[in-house]
Amino acid sequence: MAREGVGAAMAPAAAEVRYGIVGVGMMGREHLHNLAHLAGEVEREQSVRVCVTCLADPHPESLLLGLRLAAELGLPPPQTFSGHRELLDSGLCDAVVVSSPNMTHSEILMDIIGYAKPHHVLVEKPLCTTVQDCEKVIEAAKHRPDILVQVGLEYRYMPPVAKLIDIVKSGTLGQVRMVAIREHRFPFLVKVREPNL
Repeated sequence: MAREGVGAAMAPAAAEVRYGIVGVGMMGREHLHNLAHLAGEVEREQSVRVCVTCLADPHPESLLLGLRLAAELGLPPPQTFSGHRELLDSGLCDAVVVSSPNMTHSEILMDIIGYAKPHHVLVEKPLCTTVQDCEKVIEAAKHRPDILVQVGLEYRYMPPVAKLIDIVKSGTLGQVRMVAIREHRFPFLVKVREPNL
């Protein structure tokens, strides 16, 4: 029979995944909020520790809002950078969430994928704003089997959409040629210096 406290001392330490967020506008702060929630859930399970270690944004106001939100969520203050290259060079993160304006995705993704140290990536939709840039990013990612690049298409995992996909795949509706969905929600929010695309 093990002595009291010995089992706990022998338990393996939880792995840690350090996240950086590039673009701390509305969507970046949404990801910060979700990562804080995930950190709390995962810590209770003791399998992987999630922490947000750094934020990058060229707009000081956005960085300040990100820092305020991190404090409200009870997170340790992340280090801030004015650009994604400085974030990568810091060595402070293992995974990067890209939630910058759509037209910046291509350059940022190519820099992350081409960086010597591997960083896993979650990029907000769209992957890029042109087919050519999407193809370029996909081809580059194929040459980096040491990283995962995922696009944030969360709607396909929502229960109603997942059910719709299952029904269509079952063939009970025949051959579906088009699906139209109208989303009822609040108007898009104003973004920093750019229109909503």
